[in-house]
Amino acid sequence: MSQGFPIARIAGIRIRAHWSVLLISGLLAWGLADGLVPLAVPRTPELLSWAVSVAAALVLLASLTAHEVAHSLVARRLGLPVDGITLWVFGGVSQIRGDLATARTEIAVAVVGQWLAGVNLLLLVFNLVPAFPLDGGRILRGILWARRGDRSRATIAAARAGRVFAFLLVALGLVDFFATSDFGGVWLVFIGWFLASMARGEQRGETVRRALEDVRVRDVMSTNPIVVPSWITVRLLLEQYAMRYPYTAFPTHGLDGKVDGLVTLLGMKRVPPRQRGERRASEISIPIEQLPIARPDDLVTDLFSRMSSRGAGRALVFDGEQLVGIVSPSDVGRRLQVGTVQPPAAARRPESPPVA
Repeated sequence: MSQGFPIARIAGIRIRAHWSVLLISGLLAWGLADGLVPLAVPRTPELLSWAVSVAAALVLLASLTAHEVAHSLVARRLGLPVDGITLWVFGGVSQIRGDLATARTEIAVAVVGQWLAGVNLLLLVFNLVPAFPLDGGRILRGILWARRGDRSRATIAAARAGRVFAFLLVALGLVDFFATSDFGGVWLVFIGWFLASMARGEQRGETVRRALEDVRVRDVMSTNPIVVPSWITVRLLLEQYAMRYPYTAFPTHGLDGKVDGLVTLLGMKRVPPRQRGERRASEISIPIEQLPIARPDDLVTDLFSRMSSRGAGRALVFDGEQLVGIVSPSDVGRRLQVGTVQPPAAARRPESPPVA
């Protein structure tokens, strides 16, 4: 879950809000202003009701942020770089670069946020339910990981527990709605659906992580990328490069010859046709400072999370100061497809030399 709207930066960590937390915050403010505040304090001025309700929604966002920042700071303390945080309806996702090396690390990172959840007791209790991807589910995964010594099996088990819990919420919500016509039942259905989709995503992510385990960037990257001048017009970019080469992204270089960004086919198409003869590649490129950078011997699993949150899903690969490749989602997808049909190393037979 790397998509969202940027809302803050704390201790150098970018904070984004997923649409779900923005929706819930808005509905919370509306529900308080239109229902709870007038009921609890009759004749409250409408403006004051909304002010109090918006403040309550902001307190929710602040508590979620503090909760997830705690996770991220502990991860940093344990030597794991954090690329950012995306808040969602029950907490958030810290985009931690690299795997949590041990079950003990997993538990430590998951538990610390609960100390800051006292701002919202309901959030604390719900978040400790042993259902992935809630923090309680992460603690469960850490325990199973410690007992079985297998992260993948622990993740799949915790994700299944999350889906079971989600389906129970959906069933409970449907029963509540049809039995009482209470709108609260719809909330439970929405929460259950959201948790189920998150659990499925975590399970698929673990499957991908396992398939890419020990795979290096050099094994998946497209080599010798076409680098284009950053000063040419979008029209020339389309005519001389996009129409000629079967690529959807091109690194750019400045007058000094150094790589300074990346342009994508989508970015080119977004420029109105009338402006393509005037706009320059540098105006639509993603600056190199915002692109994930990798080395050929880096692990793909470490790079993948950074690719999903930055640089339009692409990463540039440098060997020293020389650009040697580019990694795109299609490169990773091709490796996954090859991995599903390729037999294990122990089962492969050496190829016979060609007959002259």
